[in-house]
Amino acid sequence: MIPAEPGTRPAHPRILVVDPAPGELAIPELERLAALGLAPTANLRRVADPTLRSEISRRWHSIDIDGFRADDIVAAFDRHGGYDALKCRAGIPLTCDVFERLTASTHDQPLRLVAKAASGVDSFDLDAAAERGVTVLSTPGANAGAVAELTIGLMLDALRGISRRDAALRAGDWSAAIGGIPTGSLADARVGLIGSGSIAREVATRLAPFGAEVWVHGSPRFTARDAQHWPARWIATLRKLMTGCDIVSVHVPATAATAGLIGAPELRWMRPGSILVNTSRANVVPEDALDAALRDPDCGLAHVAVDVFATEGTGFTSPLASNPHTTLSPHVGGMTGQAMKASSAQLLIEISWFYASSTNATA
Repeated sequence: MIPAEPGTRPAHPRILVVDPAPGELAIPELERLAALGLAPTANLRRVADPTLRSEISRRWHSIDIDGFRADDIVAAFDRHGGYDALKCRAGIPLTCDVFERLTASTHDQPLRLVAKAASGVDSFDLDAAAERGVTVLSTPGANAGAVAELTIGLMLDALRGISRRDAALRAGDWSAAIGGIPTGSLADARVGLIGSGSIAREVATRLAPFGAEVWVHGSPRFTARDAQHWPARWIATLRKLMTGCDIVSVHVPATAATAGLIGAPELRWMRPGSILVNTSRANVVPEDALDAALRDPDCGLAHVAVDVFATEGTGFTSPLASNPHTTLSPHVGGMTGQAMKASSAQLLIEISWFYASSTNATA
């Protein structure tokens, strides 16, 4: 293979599609990538449908690797002379060392672009990407409505005991199934949102028809004036929100500033019988702190509902799994068909812009 001249776009940039769009969206996504002049290599590891696997293999180059293993990604680059771009959906491990290896000049197509059809990029070393000239694209907001829906579903389960009652009935225990009645409701709850991004705003909007009173506390950049456009009351401090709400729902990105944002001291602020929902990231509200708070009779926290964990996938483990006062969801907040379609479409537009600007820059 003849390497491209430094600073120029290869005639047919290769893109490693670590996670094709799910189901029937996979073929249109790969077709669109090819229409942009890219040569897709599709990873089939998470494509379960044998007919779809066969069709993808027939039309494009395909491989089968574990996209959650850095060594597998690096090996794929080494075998095929590198890729100009990498597309994924999940939080694949792109560390400083991985970026160094994927951008090596020994590849005829060193990595220039990482495109993720989701909002969170906390599994990527963004500083390392910038240092090596790698552009990172994502789709913040595309799945906001879907995550907001699950968030409210988790609130309702915590308030009404839906999953607990279902389990009791399946065990033939009617008495246990009707325990704890009357329950709380969103209509008479004050819900506090920590975070002021698109997901938090969608939660606030969707809570309005339930009749809940909604408070919101965001970053220092989020002011009372900004909150005037929300169906929520702006709260100046985290402590005031957590002490004043029946339900606290967390919607901040995983950054150095938000790691451990809510730990043991903050959880002690919560009022008796309160609920905490976390659909952001596990390191924002550590699971061990939540488990300890639920077991502490002096802490007001009564129920926790989470969609994010420090250890996910087939190796899943969590201290919350053995705690009866929890509702657990396997990080599926944004995984509706509509949200995935929107994320794929948005990402394809951003990839198109990237290559259009690259062409113009070298013209």
